[in-house]
Amino acid sequence: MNTIVSYQKCNCGAITLTFEDGTDSSMYQDTFNKMNIDLSEAKELPQSYCCNHCVNHWGIDLCECGSGEKVGECSCGSHNPMQQYGVHFDSFSRIIQNFS
Repeated sequence: MNTIVSYQKCNCGAITLTFEDGTDSSMYQDTFNKMNIDLSEAKELPQSYCCNHCVNHWGIDLCECGSGEKVGECSCGSHNPMQQYGVHFDSFSRIIQNFS
């Protein structure tokens, strides 16, 4: 399993986890709380005021279309997330794929 090396909370209410391979996963705090993730060995970074979740709409709980809406609640009708937890993911390719 990809080890979490650091995490950062954002003013928008999201948390971003960074893994040892450089991959990161962003999510709403309530999503994080449901996942029971242990951060005891990870370094807490200073609070952010802009993150991939709120600025780029990348997150494991955000729609793949890039709208920034929650998965399953987006008007596009998709039920797929923009990111997968702990997996390197090219979000730009996902957006291009959906609209090409």
